[in-house]
Formats: sequence, C-alpha cells, structure tokens
Amino acid sequence: MEARLAERNRIARDLHDTLLQSVQGLILKVHAGVGQLAREDPVAARQTLERALDYADQVMPEGRDRVRNLRSTAGHLGDLSSAFQRVADEMRQGCSANVKTAVEGSAPELHPVVLEESYSIGREALVNALSHSRGQHVEVEITYAAKQFRLRIRDDGRGIDPEALEKGARDGHWGLPGMRERAQKIGGQLEFWSRPGSGTEVQLTVPAKTAYRS
Repeated sequence: MEARLAERNRIARDLHDTLLQSVQGLILKVHAGVGQLAREDPVAARQTLERALDYADQVMPEGRDRVRNLRSTAGHLGDLSSAFQRVADEMRQGCSANVKTAVEGSAPELHPVVLEESYSIGREALVNALSHSRGQHVEVEITYAAKQFRLRIRDDGRGIDPEALEKGARDGHWGLPGMRERAQKIGGQLEFWSRPGSGTEVQLTVPAKTAYRS
C-alpha cells in the first residue's frame, strides 16, 4: 500500500507539473483571445489565438513525454548514457544547446530501482537545462567509482532563482521536491549548485553498496 501511495503521488506530481498547468495556461490564452473578439479587435484576437494554438502544440508532446516517462521501467532503459542521449535527441527541436555525455569507470550493473530513479532524476535535470536554462552547453557526467555511483548534469545557462533554490521548490512546481524524494528513496544524496548567469549543476551520489547489484 505504501508503494502504491508513493507511485500515485509521483504520478500526481508529474501530471500537475505538465498537463494541468499547461492546460491552465492554454485556457488563459484562449480567454484573452475571446476578450479581444468582444472588444472588436479581430487582428489582435487572431494573433492571440494563433499563439494559443502554438502553445497547445507544445503541451501535447510535453504530456506525451511525461506519460512515456511514467511507463518507463529499468528494463527498457538500457545504459544511462544512451538513455540520456535519447532524451537530448527528443528535445533537440527548438533547442540549440549542445549536449555532451561522458562516462568514467567501468559500468557495473546498477540495481534496477537505482537505475530507474537515477534516470528519472537525470532526465528531469536534463529537460530543465534544455527547456529553461537558455544555455549553450549541457554536460552529463556518469561516474562508476569503487565507493559510489555519481550522476552530474551541468549547464552554462541563466541559473535557478535563488529564492526557489533556498525554498527547495518553485511555487506550484514539483520538479525539485520530486528529485529529492527519488534520491532519498535510493539512499542517495542530491546537491544543487547555481548562481544567476553562471549556470546550474545537479549532482546525485549513491553509495556503491546500494547502487551496484553485485
């Protein structure tokens, strides 16, 4: 029952952070267009509604990505490096940032739960970097060390709002709290470094005795 409740909470966070908020934004844009029609301003109304349609085109793949992420299991991920490269390829449209993936050390088999949660944390950080940072370079570094497994994502973008970083979340968003909950679930440590205009770095470390299957 606890596992089911945790999974339901995770799904609720994902849906809240994407579909519900995106649809709310779409409704507001359509309302603005209808208001302009009422004021007999057809040119401005048409432009507003066209922007709303463009926004709707963004909402659909965003929701589809979340559903795909919910259905992902460790068995479908393969190795993390390839999985993150697929995420970068999916996000490439409309994004000019260059994504570089590096792997250090031999890659022992990760525990399935660690693999899946590490992927979810890394994917959230990578999507945020590609969607919101406005940076030109994003690095994904995966390290298989003897004492720990480490995943690090860094960008050279505009950084995270210091207030949101201090509070641990942006109002109405579940991305950062969700990442921390995932790290806690696998006994890992999640750290954020960010300064306005100096980029963001997200690092997950998991002790070897927990991370590796053997």
